[in-house]
This record gives sequence, C-alpha cells and structure tokens, in this order.
Amino acid sequence: MSGGNCPETPRQKMIGMMYLMLTAMLALNVSGDLLNAFILVDNGIKNSTEVVDQKIRKQYYDFDAANTQNPKKAGDKYKLALELKEKADALYNQIQYYKCLMVYTADGPGDEENPFTPDNYLSVSNQDIAAQVMIVEQGGARGDSLKAMIDEYREYLIGICGDDSARVTSLREQFNTDDIENEPGEWEPWIAKITEHIPMAATMSILSKVQNDVRSSQSDIVNVLYAKVDEASFKFTGIRPLVIPESNYVLRGGRFKADIMLAAYDETMDPIVTVAGEKLPVEAGQGKYEVAATSVGSKKFTATIQIPDPVTGDLKSYSVDSEYEVGEPSVVVSPTKMNVFYIGLDNPVDISAAGIPSSDLKVSATGATISKSGSGWIVRPSASAAKASINVSADVNGKVQSLGSKEFRLMRVPNPEASIAGLTGGKIKKGVLSAQSAVFAEMKDFVMDVQFKVTKFTISTTKGGFLTSLTSNDQTFTKEQKSMLSGLAKGAKFYLEDVQATGPGGSRKLSSQSFTVD
Repeated sequence: MSGGNCPETPRQKMIGMMYLMLTAMLALNVSGDLLNAFILVDNGIKNSTEVVDQKIRKQYYDFDAANTQNPKKAGDKYKLALELKEKADALYNQIQYYKCLMVYTADGPGDEENPFTPDNYLSVSNQDIAAQVMIVEQGGARGDSLKAMIDEYREYLIGICGDDSARVTSLREQFNTDDIENEPGEWEPWIAKITEHIPMAATMSILSKVQNDVRSSQSDIVNVLYAKVDEASFKFTGIRPLVIPESNYVLRGGRFKADIMLAAYDETMDPIVTVAGEKLPVEAGQGKYEVAATSVGSKKFTATIQIPDPVTGDLKSYSVDSEYEVGEPSVVVSPTKMNVFYIGLDNPVDISAAGIPSSDLKVSATGATISKSGSGWIVRPSASAAKASINVSADVNGKVQSLGSKEFRLMRVPNPEASIAGLTGGKIKKGVLSAQSAVFAEMKDFVMDVQFKVTKFTISTTKGGFLTSLTSNDQTFTKEQKSMLSGLAKGAKFYLEDVQATGPGGSRKLSSQSFTVD
C-alpha cells in the first residue's frame, strides 16, 4: 500500500464513461429495447465494486498487522480506519436496503427458487416505483435520509484529508448532492433527478455508482492513513519457514500439533536477545539459546528480544515464554517369563513413561489393589485372583490417553525352612545345640524381606530303642525338649518334625529336618 495524489485510475475512468453513457441515454429517453444497456452498466459497476472490496480487505489486513506489530505508532490511524469502515458500511448497506425495497415494492419477493433482488428483478422499465419509495412514501423521508447520509460521509472524508485540496475537490465532485437547475430559477432536488420519470434500471445503476464511490473513496483514504504508518515500519531483509511444535514428544495414538509460519528477520542488524538476564550470541538476526539439562522435570524460560525503533532509535522490547521437558535417561529390561506378584505381600513397583511427569500418570489395577508409596507404588494382589494387570494412562495435551498395561502372574510366597542355630539339618555341635532356645523359620534366597514365625514343632529321637517325641506349642524349646537334647551323645540323631509357622498367606506346615549331634 502506498499514498498518492489520488490520480484517476483506469477503472475509475471506465466507470466515469459508463456513467456518462447512462446520463446520455436518460436524456434521450431511450425505449424499452435498450433497457438491457442499463443493466449492463449496472453489472459493470457492481463488478468493479467487488474488485475494490477485495482491495479493501487486503488493506485492512495489512493495517491490522501493522497495528499488532506497533500499536503505539499505528493505533490512532488504525482506529480512524476502523471508524471509516463503519461509516462506509453503513452508507453502502443503506443504499442496498433502498434498492431491495424498490424491487420488493415493484415485484414482490419472488419465490424460493427465483427470489427477486437488485441483481434479478422484472420491473426494469418501471418509472414510478423508485420515486414512490424515495419521495412519495413517508413524505420523502427516505430520500432526505439518503442525501443526508451521503453529505455526512463526504464531509467526514474531507475532515480526514485536511489540507489535501486536490482530494477535497475530488470528493466534493464525487459526492455532489446539490439540487440541479434545469432552467433558470427552476431547481430540481437531487433525489428527484435520480428517481423520477426514469426506468428503475437507471436508478439502480446510479445507486450502484454511489456505492462504488463509497468503496473507492474508502480505499483511497485508508491508503493515505496506512502510508503514514508504513513510513516508520520495521524493515526486514529476509523470511524463513518456521515450525513451532506444541510438544516435541508424541505418544503412539496421539496427535502431533505444530504452528507453521513465516518468520521475518534482518541479517544486517542483530537484535539483543536475553534469557534470565544473560545476553545470548546472535547469528543472522537469531539468538542462540543453549543450556545444560542438570535436573529432570518441566523447564520454563522467558526470552526478551530488543530491536531499535526505526523512527526514534529507542530499543523496543518483545518477550516470549517457552518450556521444555527434561527426562531421566533410563532403560527398562522386562523379564517377560518372571512377571510375578506374591499374594499376601506388599509388592513394590516403579512406574514411569518417557516424557511424562510421574505426577501426571493415572494408574489402576485389576486383580489387585495399588497405592502410591513415596516415589513408587505398592501392589497387593487379591488372594482369589489368578492374575493381575497394571493399567497406566496419562493426560496428554488435554486428553486422557492409555499408555498400556502389564500383566503379572500371582504366586504364593514359598515355604520357609525350619532351622536351629541357622542350620536346616545335618551336623550340629553339642555346645551350639545346648545354647539354642528356639526354632526359627528362615526364607533362604528369597527376593523379598518376608518374616515367618514358628508356632509349633516336635523334637523326636530314639532312646533305649524307643522313639520319643516332645512337642512345643510355640517357637521356644520346652524344658523337657532341652533335657532330652542335652542327654544325646555324639553321633546321635534327632528330628525336627511337624513344624507349623505363620506368615504372609496364613499358617504353613514346614518340611521336617534331620540333625546329627557332632
């Protein structure tokens, strides 16, 4: 977009010639055979207006971008451009309303398949309806209102133009609603000139031209306003494509999301880029940020970019927030044939998912209960279940997504072994045996710390050719048992039998053990 002295464009020249032709045809009072000519003129003006509308949309898009980039510089002019749009739309739409009202008054609404509109109507030759709608009905209030709106719009534009005399003169001619002197002392109102005693097709064409003038003048003034902003815009030497992902980590079954855009930069003038007060090295207009990942978790930072204002030279600051996730390097080895939980025990497990904080994990179990314990989890299988599954999900980008499940076999804790002095059979020193006071249940080479307590046991030995058995109803030796053991000679055998112990899963009967006094 750029400014200028409002020279007449080829399109405007074409519209002017079409309007002159229309005026000449009206003066000749042409027959109905030439009414199609008015329609052609009207269509040509409408097509030209559509082209201007496209240009205006582009102008406001650029204006909005300039205001976003530097609202302090562009804000006042952008507000004025938006105010102009509101007034131009109001006048344009009011004219369109009157055109629709004329068609409806003359031909009615039509039907659903073929409704009547200013682009499609029957009464092209009617010379009464336009004047009826604009002058006769409501005491001429519609005609007066239209003239007042055009005058107000013209004066509003002139107020924006200020000292630009060439543009002011052009606007006065473009939106001239003065009464017309047909003969000396005989004046005809402007609204009568464009509605009375002429075909409705001619009135439609004239109103379409006014609409075109509204859009053309709007585009011209917006161009002037924008040019004053663009003089002080930032200048860039290049652009490059940029992909900004919502997350650099995506789970299977999820969706990768990213913003794709063009970023502008100036290779000739490096900005000042800082993070946490530390100035970053800059290459080709881009700050280079690098930091060591010393701890796990979500890391957030704010970058500040400073660039000189092209008008004042003062540094202007822009900030952007970003974050990234630091994960712990890890490897998981799962022995698929040994995935086991033990019934009756608190089975500790660690659960993690790459790229997702443990606090965001949602964990459940079937065939067992699971609860948080410190940084890990405790699984306690159900005694009636045949297997258990651990199910893990997480909130990923606002959507709960399953991360998978793992199945485990359920097993009873193996039986402990009955022991005396840490021995589970074999030779035992007589002095060691005499020093013992109890029988213990020991878990040999079991992966978990499990405690069983002996609740009953029997000591048996052969004495004088007869088998003698003595029973204790707890884990300690009775006086009788101790007496019997102390009387055994070297090489004598005794047996630890009928051992009962209680622990995870309830009461167990343990295997018998055979000892020889050494």
